[in-house]
Amino acid sequence: MSVHPGPAVRIKKSARTRELLIDATERLMCEHGLSNLTTQKVARACGVAEGTIYRHFASREELVVTTLRERLPGEFAPPIDALIRSAGKRTIEQNLRDFIAAVAPIFSAIAPTAGMLAADPALAARNAEALRADGSGPSRTVDQLAAYFREEQRLGRIPNEVDPRTAASMLFGFCFYRSLMIHLFAEDPTRLADDDLPQALAVMLGRAVSRI
Repeated sequence: MSVHPGPAVRIKKSARTRELLIDATERLMCEHGLSNLTTQKVARACGVAEGTIYRHFASREELVVTTLRERLPGEFAPPIDALIRSAGKRTIEQNLRDFIAAVAPIFSAIAPTAGMLAADPALAARNAEALRADGSGPSRTVDQLAAYFREEQRLGRIPNEVDPRTAASMLFGFCFYRSLMIHLFAEDPTRLADDDLPQALAVMLGRAVSRI
C-alpha cells in the first residue's frame, strides 16, 4: 500500500521547490544576463519539468521580479553595512567612491526588470503591493543608506542642514537613472566609463554634503 505525503509535507516540498527555482533564476541571471534567461533553462537547472514553474509563478516575468524582490535587498546589505562602518574613516568622497563601485553592478541588474515592469502595469502593481506588504521596497534601502549620512553628521563631518534621506535618494537615483538609460537607449547620458563613475559621483555628492 502506498503512503501519500500529508499536507504539511507537501507544503514543505512546494516551498523548497519555489526556493530552488528562485536560486536557479538568480544564478542564471548573474551568469548569463536577463535576456538569456528562459523558463526552460531554469527548469533544467532545477531538474524539474518546465510546467512546475507555472505552479509557483504566473509567468517568466513574475519569476524574475520575485527573484529580484526577494534577493536584491540582500545584495545591497553588505555594501551598505561596509559604508556605515567606514564613517569617520578616510574621506567621505573615498567612502562613497568604494560604495558606488560596489552597488553600480546591482543597479545594472535592476534596470532590465524596471523596463519590464514599466511595460506591464498589472505586474508592476502586484510587485508594488508585495513590496508594501513585506516592507522591502526602495524606501527601506534608502533608510538603510541614510544611516551612513546620519553617522557622518554625528561625527561632525556633514552639516546638520543636510537631509540624510535626500542624500541617499540622490545617490541611488543617479545610479539607477544611468543604468536605466543605458538599458533602454544603449546610451550613457553621463558619458562616463564604468571605472570613472564612482570617482566622479563621489566627488560631486561628497563635496555637496561635506563640511569643507
